[in-house]
Amino acid sequence: MLVKDIMTKNPITINQNSTLLEAERLLAINKIGRLIVTDDNDKVVGIITDGDFMEKEDLQASISPLVSRDLIKINQEATVKEASQLISDHQIGGLPVFSNGKLVGIITAQDIVEGYVRQDKEDIDMDKSKITPESAAIYLSMTRSREYEEYWLDKIRGYGYKGAITQTGASAEKLPIKLRESSTVAAIAREVIDENPREKMAVSNAVKDAYSQLSLINPGLGGGFKIAIVRGKEYVTVAIFGKFGHALVDGTEQLTVGTSVI
Repeated sequence: MLVKDIMTKNPITINQNSTLLEAERLLAINKIGRLIVTDDNDKVVGIITDGDFMEKEDLQASISPLVSRDLIKINQEATVKEASQLISDHQIGGLPVFSNGKLVGIITAQDIVEGYVRQDKEDIDMDKSKITPESAAIYLSMTRSREYEEYWLDKIRGYGYKGAITQTGASAEKLPIKLRESSTVAAIAREVIDENPREKMAVSNAVKDAYSQLSLINPGLGGGFKIAIVRGKEYVTVAIFGKFGHALVDGTEQLTVGTSVI
């Protein structure tokens, strides 16, 4: 897949002289987590996320001091794999997309996950034997009932993989530990992994990979999540799906995926 195939076209932008209140309103109305920032000549100068001003009290202040100006961007003809690598390497949530020097879109970690899901669904329609451990974990984590969980666990076994699912909820401080603990326990209980340090570390690393994406999207928030663990031939995949929140915020549902070699 290419970036242009799954990017969000016509991204929402904001002028660098706008206020925090204006930025917050744009984020809320469009249900997004970041805005591309431009100058008075409509030149892209940076990016700002909801986490940049979460604790700011003066909403009439300019967003300019909070703009990340060391802009990491990508061309629309680049591959999704290249975009994924940039997002991972720079620990960011999204990339502005350019073509011939012009802003044409934005691609986020969530776009990438949804793109892979869409591609695998198309592959499955053409060939019933095709599905990746990543997609299997995504489908399993997004199940809404116990019956559907069992359906996907059986389906995963039919593809030659091993799968497990669990749920957890915790405050921001305890969430990373709770995610690792519950994933490891579920994986051992379902015989997805053996109870040895090497395989437990593989699950822990996959959870860490997925959690790092969550913390970029909504830093400092706890929440409740479903966690799916799927083991392929050479690696384990963890998908985390759920909703962030605390006393003042009830965020949208998020989906992230992490992998680790066994």
